[in-house]
Formats: sequence, structure tokens, C-alpha cells
Amino acid sequence: MDVITSHNALDFDGLAAMVAANKLYPSGVKVLAGTLSKNVKKFMAIYKDSLFIKNPREIDFDEVKRLIIVDTASAHRLGKLKELAGREDIEIHVYDHHPVMDDDIKGTIKEVQEVGAATTILVEKIMEKDLEITPFEATILALGIYEDTGSLLFQSTTYRDAYAVAYLLQKGANLSVIANFMELSFSEEQKGLWQELLQSVKHFNIGHTDIAVAWAIREDFIPGLDVVTYRLMEVENSEAVFTLVLMEGKVNIVGRSRTDTVKVNEVLAPWGGRGHEKAASTVVKGKSVEEMLLLLEQRLKDSVLPGLTARDIMSSPVKTIPLTFTMEEAGKVMLRYGHTGMPVVDGDKMVGVISRRDVDKARMHNLGHAPVKAFMTTGVKWVTPDTPVAQVQKIMVENDIGRLPVIENGRLIGIVSRTDILRVLHGDEYPEDHMIMYQPGGHDYFNVKELLEAKMPYDILHLLKTAGEVAEELGYKVYCVGGFVRDLLLSYPNFDIDLVVEGEGEKLAISLAERLGGRVRIHKRFGTAVVIINDDFKIDVATARTEYYEFPAALPKVEKSSLREDLYRRDFTINTLAVALNPDRYGELIDYFGGRRDLEQKYIRILYNLSFIEDPTRIMRAIRFETRYGFTIEPDTLRLAQDAVERRMLGKLSYKRILQELILILSEPDPMPALIRMKEIGVWEYVLPDVDLDRADEGLWRRIPSVVAWFKERYHALYVKTWLVYLGAILALADQESREKFLACYPLDRQALKAVKEIEKAGMVWQEIAAARDIKSSWLDKLINGWEKESLIYLLLLVREEKIWEKIVEYLDRKEKIKLEINGHDLRILGLKPGPVYKKILDELYLLKLDGIVKDKDEEINMVKKWIKESWI
Repeated sequence: MDVITSHNALDFDGLAAMVAANKLYPSGVKVLAGTLSKNVKKFMAIYKDSLFIKNPREIDFDEVKRLIIVDTASAHRLGKLKELAGREDIEIHVYDHHPVMDDDIKGTIKEVQEVGAATTILVEKIMEKDLEITPFEATILALGIYEDTGSLLFQSTTYRDAYAVAYLLQKGANLSVIANFMELSFSEEQKGLWQELLQSVKHFNIGHTDIAVAWAIREDFIPGLDVVTYRLMEVENSEAVFTLVLMEGKVNIVGRSRTDTVKVNEVLAPWGGRGHEKAASTVVKGKSVEEMLLLLEQRLKDSVLPGLTARDIMSSPVKTIPLTFTMEEAGKVMLRYGHTGMPVVDGDKMVGVISRRDVDKARMHNLGHAPVKAFMTTGVKWVTPDTPVAQVQKIMVENDIGRLPVIENGRLIGIVSRTDILRVLHGDEYPEDHMIMYQPGGHDYFNVKELLEAKMPYDILHLLKTAGEVAEELGYKVYCVGGFVRDLLLSYPNFDIDLVVEGEGEKLAISLAERLGGRVRIHKRFGTAVVIINDDFKIDVATARTEYYEFPAALPKVEKSSLREDLYRRDFTINTLAVALNPDRYGELIDYFGGRRDLEQKYIRILYNLSFIEDPTRIMRAIRFETRYGFTIEPDTLRLAQDAVERRMLGKLSYKRILQELILILSEPDPMPALIRMKEIGVWEYVLPDVDLDRADEGLWRRIPSVVAWFKERYHALYVKTWLVYLGAILALADQESREKFLACYPLDRQALKAVKEIEKAGMVWQEIAAARDIKSSWLDKLINGWEKESLIYLLLLVREEKIWEKIVEYLDRKEKIKLEINGHDLRILGLKPGPVYKKILDELYLLKLDGIVKDKDEEINMVKKWIKESWI
């Protein structure tokens, strides 16, 4: 295990450097060494669910193999992690910018550089390796550099710090969020002015927006009123602030805003105000401060837009947990809806709140059976629908709570979560409750119409266009999704069409079937349908839906949703691509999650970090796609897959689900690389642990595809299950007890079970054939008559001698062509009474005909007459 940490009393530079280090050491776990500084604590109150930082008590120190230390080189500053720094069996990497001291940690890798912030050192490495970072990550990293360099004003600041900040701004760092957590230093004059303004400040609530106005009178000019104004906005926690200071006979006015409802440049426009919507200033001559205060108040009432309230951003209706639930049940519901916490209700009354951390705590102590009321938080703070968003955020920060119920007339009507606040602050770039693994797809327009026309036959094109026309007539939107789109871009043959409808999938399927002259089969429970055309081609149609998992490794439940959420429920980014089919957008590629980029980079990447926990079969699917396309499982995805294996998540799956994925892998043209990969990752232990794949006969495995293809062509066998042949080859490596265990656990159908048991006998049958001096078709028939196609193919695979191969093929050829020409009616004419003797005669004649002794109907009748004469019958 890799542990990433920083110093006690963690500041923003230490926090940011930990986040940056995690990009360089993606398998690392961020761990707090001790306490947090005031500003970081404030930051974590909002963002803790997005940073995934653990406490020392959650770490098994014995598992730590490498320690990455940032923003300090002193073991004395590592708090509870100090003992790790003293262990000789741990590899230590240090990244710091403080002066070197004699008692510093030595470190296997140690980089101490003279820059303004430790974060700068790590950002430079991120730039060097060209690692992707999100706007949210860029914001944290920039915050670390700004804090330790005094917004690039301290004497210790270097050009490298400025260059790193420029890079982070290019990556989308949000300056308004950074400014929200920064503290700036004052001069002595500014401190005096600051105190005077604090004494005069007055708050106005206009359109649910809290606006602070302060004034002062000074004889001399004091520079930096903008800095003082900014600090005043922070202290007063207002959404906007205006300061009016009479200096040298002129009223200097500065406005600052953090909300779109107060555009300070427009507010100050009547007096020549210049600047931006969030920062503006002006100087007014010939007016007193008192006059300007009255004019400004009126101007604010006229120009401030209505502000957001709890009602505007709350989630409603509210999903709740009954007081009677256990902690385990509460965890399942939260996993189902992806929430980090939910209200607990007793009837119609809200009595508390339970969080995912509470559930984790209960599980840690094996108390999943305990009632929710034993762990829930009571005395819950709440807001009204008209509470301004700024006030909601203030309550969250001051009380370190992640969700606030919205109560109206004693009734719970909604809930505001950290995520809702983050949407207001960050728009579409807000961090999710769980770690997102994908990088959002590009917004550049890309159309695959020409590619469709080049790769698809006419009937498929006609079908796709007709689906788009039908959707347009119904007022729906329809998309072709998933594997069809993926393989289209890869030029990989795939005519399995899946349609997703933003609308009613059933109605579109019915209309499409009528238009194409097909029939439709509806599955109301899942909101899906199948359109069947000419009995040999089908199209799957689904209403856009989202899936949730009631507990890890469960089968998914379904709810109606949008295309984006429908695609988000899928396994890998490369399977999230969609093509619009409506006439006005026909051929437009929809790529929300960077699937096209991962196709180009040949990566298999999950969408979020809980993906393998929710559905462990995705691990086997990742391996299948990796080996099919010659791709690579993306490093973080591989780490999370291995973590899920170590957590024994595959052990929660039913044998039926494992078998389904195994069959798909064995149906690939060459499944052996996937099986070997399963062994490498640890998956094979949950499939057939008693089978040693290293003992597999490589020559036999290489011959399977060609022998199957030969058999299909020679005997017109359309439905050979190649996977059964491979399964037989695998089970041949197991002992009798292991084979019996496999057959007892895995639900093979009757035909597959019969084939597997025949394949078990194939080795002995082959030895018997090889030892025979005279191999007659009639004798072979007694050995293998009635065998499944897959069993016969496996027997042929065992053959090494050309003569024996020819004898078996001769038997199969004759068996394919030979048919007795006499029947029971002929035997009756010959004077034989109906009974068991008929079967005995016909069976014996069939064997003689296989050996070429009897050739036609006359010879068949003559042979029966001979038997009658000899009293054989």
C-alpha cells in the first residue's frame, strides 16, 4: 500500500500537494497526519466527500510499503504517522520546499526545491507526464500555490509558481472558489480603515440576497480599498459588499460580488463605475458619504436580481429511511440512490439524519444489524424554502453537515445537499459523491453518417433511418448505443443494434415494427422491447433508464431516466457512445464520458470508482474487451479491479452470473489470453481454482478454432457452441472431484451438461480407438453414437494420427448420409410380428450399412430374409 501524507495542522499547500501526489501515485491512499488549519477545515466541510482522505486509524500500518510525504521533510510534523517514517522496510519519497534541516527524513527519493509552494514541484511533474486533471483538481492545486505565495506576492514566489498557476488556470481552476478560501494581509493603514468599516457595516436583504454596505471618512488617501472590501465580504459572509470611503474630498466606492444576482459594475454604472460583474469601483465628486449611501441603497433595490433560495436548489421529493431500518438496510438504500446521507423518518416526522460514514462505522464494528436510531444524528438543523443559498452554505460550513432538510409548515418538502451547493458554485464541473474515473468527452461535433454508409449494409441503414423518422413523428429522441457504435468506430463487424429512446420505448418499438413489417415482444417490467424482422433479425429497444444496485454484487434495479444517465449506468467508457438517429441530428456522435478518446488510446476504463463493487462481473468483462481488441485496462481501473478482487467481491456473485461471463469469454476467437489475465488479476480463483491453466495443451487450444470451422463447413453445423469445446479443454485439466464440484455449482443446461460429460469420456474413448487394430464405423458408432457436436469436435482434437482421423471422419461422413430404406411395414410383409425384434433388426442393419456390407433396399431385405432362414430372429 502507498500512503500519501503531509504535516500536522494541514494548510492548503499541504492538502494540494497531497492531491497532486495522488495523480503521480494513483494507487496511493491520502491520509491525514493530524489536525487541519482553520481555512482547510472550512474547505473540507464542503469538499470532504470529494477528496477521499482517510484517518490513520483506518490504515493497517503493516500493509504500508511506500510513504509519500509532501510539504515537509520533518518526521516530527507527521503526527500519528511518525512511526512509519522511522521504519527501514518502507520506501519513502519526499517533496518539500522548506530549507533543509539536519534532522530531516532522508528518503529514497527526496526533492527539496526553492519554490514558493510544495504544490508547484508536483504540478511540474504532472505537466511533464502530461497527466489529465479536472477543473476541480486544478482549483485545489492553485489554492495551495496561492496560499503559500500570498497570491504570488510573497518574496519567496518564483517564476515556476506563476507558471504552474497559469497551467492550472488553463485547466479550469476556479478563481472565485479560490478567493473564497484565501486570506490577505493588511498594512497598518488598512487595518485602521478595516476597523472603522466593521463598525459601520449595515446589511440589506434584497431579493433573498444578503448585501453588506460599510462607510468611513479619512483625510488621507489609503490604497488597497479593494483588498479591504474583499476581506469585509469574507468576514460578513455576504454575497455582495460595497464600501464607501471619503478620502481627499472624494467618495471612493468599491463593490465586490460572488453572485450573479448582484452585478456590481451595473450597480455603480450611474456614477461612472468600471470593472466586471463581480468587481468594480468608482470615484464620486461633489457628494457626501451620506448622500451616496441613500443613492446606493435605492440603486440596489432597483437593480439586484432575485437570489437563489433553498427552494430553488433543493432535491424533491425526498428519499427517506424509516426509523425501523437496520444500518445494513440503510446502506443498501444509499448505495441504490448514490447518496452520502439521507433523512430518517418516523411516519411523517423527520427524526434524524444518517450518513454513509455512519453506515461504514457500523460495518467496521460488525453492527450492520443495529437499528438506524443507534447511529443517526438527531437535533437536525433545517432551513425553510425561502432561506437564501448563502445562508444554507453558511449553516453547512459552521456545523460541518452535508445536508439540510427543507421544512415548510412542519412538513419535509426537500433536502439541500453539499452536491446542490457545489452545483451552484461550480456549475457542470462540480465534484461527484464518488470518484469519477472518466474524462468528459470532447464537445467538438463529430458525425458518423459517412462511416455508417461505408460500413453498413442497406437494410441496416434503412432500419436506423426509419427508427429516427418514427421517433420524430412520436416526438421522441432515439439513439443507437453501445457495442454497435463502439465497433463501428473500430471497424469491427457488429450488427447487434440497441436503441435507447428518450420517450416511451414500447410505443416506438410497436410503431417501428409496423413500419418495417415485423413483430414486437414487450417486457413491461424493464421498459424494453424487441422488434423482430423476418424471424432472423432483431432490434433491442429500451426506454432511457438508470440502474441502481441495492447492495454490492446485486442485480440492478431500473428507473426511467435520460440518455446521459442511461449511458452512465454502463460498464466502460468505450460502451457509452451513442449515435443520434432523428433526421435533424442523424449520425451525430454523442460522447459524454470520453469514450472516443479511450478508443483512440486503447484504454478500458470504468466510469466511477464503485463500478466493480456494484457489479463485480465487470472485471471479467474488462478482461474480455482488453484481450478482444488488444487494449489495456487503464491503470486506475486495474487497481480498482484488483482491490475488488482482494475484497472478495466476486465471491458475492452467483455461479449463474459467473458462468454467463465465462461463456462470453470462451466464445471469443482466442480465449486463452483472457483466461491467463483472469489468473494474473486473481479472478480465476473464483471460477475454477482447482484448474492449473499452465498445464493447458497449447497445441490443442490453437487447433480448436480451425477444427470447429472445419466441422461447421463439412457437416453444415450452424449452431456449434465453441465455448463448450473450450470448457471441455479446461475441465480436462481438473481431477474428477473438481469436475463434479463444477457441474454441481454451475447451472449448465441439459445439452451442455451432456456434452461436458461426453468430453470427460473422450480421453478414454480416444485411447480405446488408438489401441484398436481394426476401426470399423459400426464399432465407432457403438462408442460415440448420439454424442453432441461439441463432444465429437473435442474427440477429433485429441487425434494425432492421420489414419485414425480419416477413420473417424469416414464414420461421421457415412452417418451423415446413410439412412435405412426399409421400415416396419416391410418387416411385416416378410412375416415378422411387430415387437422389440423390429428395433433389433433395424439397428443391426444400420451398423452393416455403416460398414458398407449392406448397400441398398434389396440388400437390406435379403439380409433380413437370411436372418429369418438362419433363425437369428
